[in-house]
Amino acid sequence: MKTIALLVLATALAFVPGCGKPRSDTPSTATGSAANADHITVLARHRPAKPTDPVQVRFDKFRVVSASFDPKTIEGGTATIEIDLASLASGSGERDEDLRSPRFIDVATFATLTIEITNVKKKQDKTFTADATVKLRGVTKTYPVTFDVVEQRDDGIRIRGEHTFSRLDFAVGTDPAQDPHQQVDTELTIEMLLTIKKS
Repeated sequence: MKTIALLVLATALAFVPGCGKPRSDTPSTATGSAANADHITVLARHRPAKPTDPVQVRFDKFRVVSASFDPKTIEGGTATIEIDLASLASGSGERDEDLRSPRFIDVATFATLTIEITNVKKKQDKTFTADATVKLRGVTKTYPVTFDVVEQRDDGIRIRGEHTFSRLDFAVGTDPAQDPHQQVDTELTIEMLLTIKKS
């Protein structure tokens, strides 16, 4: 959860050279980053910066695998989110293929990014903190995150969050400081709006 990011942390990867539903066999789909539509988007910037920054990379397929919490209190809840990395879309087919390639995410080998949310605590009013454990490309990292609850229902909640992290944490791409051909900044920001139903 940091205003996600939950959970989300999650994911990442928009570095090119350029909740969803409860447990289900069919991932939920976000078709854009409309204000009220559930979505997971990663923002990336070039180094040096370009007028078109930030590049927005959205993930069209994601799902809440499991969630256990009391929608009225939320504290102490847990959730697991999965993101289909091959579903990324940045508005450029060439860039998307580059991001999916072994040079960056390598979706043929690492198809899924998983975010596990634990240690949820109330910070103030509708703002909560949590630990988000992200598993990507064979690497596991835990981040302290913050998220806002924008809606509470009898069977779930909607949360909004964002979190900034380094793609190098997951060995995605190279460091621009050491590779003159790398044009993408190491820091990425993940933004999300998710509906999470208890399961």
